[in-house]
Amino acid sequence: MTQYESWSYREAACMLLQGNIHKYVLHSTDFWTFAQADAMFPLLWTSLTPEQKEIVKPCLLNPMDERIFATETLRLKNATARVLRAYSDANIPIICMRGVAVSEPLYPQSYLRPHTDIDILFDKQHLMMAKQVAGNVLHYRPINAYPMLFKLGDIPLDLHIEPIGAERIRAWKHITPLHVKDFFDYAEDGKLAGEKAKIVHARVILPYLCFHALKHSFERLIWLYDIALLAKQVEEQGLWDEVLQGMVEYKLERPCFYALSYVTTHMNAPVPICILQQIEPKMGFVEKRMFKRFMSHEVIPYMAERLFSRMLPSFKHKLEFWRETIYPRQEIRAQVAGGGCVKCNFIRTRIKQVARAMWAFTKETVLIIRA
Repeated sequence: MTQYESWSYREAACMLLQGNIHKYVLHSTDFWTFAQADAMFPLLWTSLTPEQKEIVKPCLLNPMDERIFATETLRLKNATARVLRAYSDANIPIICMRGVAVSEPLYPQSYLRPHTDIDILFDKQHLMMAKQVAGNVLHYRPINAYPMLFKLGDIPLDLHIEPIGAERIRAWKHITPLHVKDFFDYAEDGKLAGEKAKIVHARVILPYLCFHALKHSFERLIWLYDIALLAKQVEEQGLWDEVLQGMVEYKLERPCFYALSYVTTHMNAPVPICILQQIEPKMGFVEKRMFKRFMSHEVIPYMAERLFSRMLPSFKHKLEFWRETIYPRQEIRAQVAGGGCVKCNFIRTRIKQVARAMWAFTKETVLIIRA
């Protein structure tokens, strides 16, 4: 991918979503390759006119149309329906997170929001039974080194007892008090994938989606578009006061400010300026520079770690966070290693990551000096 860097792709994608696109973008194989990897392809493809689609088709390995998107979505929808029925029969309350839980309530057609796995959240007291249902009833097989991940064919089923992943990096529990109980307390009965399901209120789900996007350093544009559509729904239903209460209660003002600022500026999300003013965090010179780069469509290396460090309440918690991040416990090291010799592969991976971090830090230092 030589013609497009990620920031160029993101800028062009946001322009296309607003009805503006240059012909050279339509001809770019790199742009459409980025879009497919980013799960934005169906959304961008259906935004084109028939004439524009004819320009794009020669850039694609396989011709695309809505039927292909719908077929894959139906397969995941059926798998999700099986999961919902199985846990309902076992009397285990669950909440679907992301995937179908986002695509059906927010998108005009669910195939516009591709997803490849099924994420469910439940209370820790049901953990043993939940694993038995996954294996014995649904016939998903457990994955080595990932005790909460199961797979059937190419569809992963990811079990969660913590919405933010505090079982992986324990220091994260000091970032936000958001807990599984909050999801169930602010959920109402509805339907997903044609089955009875719990639908979580925007008061919880919007701050959570902002946290999740930051957790992955806002690497995927589709996560930000989810937030843009949810912000539109919140505006239409007049829920901003309740959502603001959630952001403050869960101490997630910073990720919400970053995400909502981006979708307001680049995706026409109707976020009131007074909401952004009330959640705007105090930023030093370095963070202001980082925020400016983020708003210019740049994907910033290790952005999550840098902002999470700023969100922790004390120096002691920051040290705990960085220790766990750099050298986590054995179970996580095995996952980072990805098989083979855990010690050798983990160290090798960490050396590469540290080298990348130092190079990124050097470049940023040069930019700050120039500024």
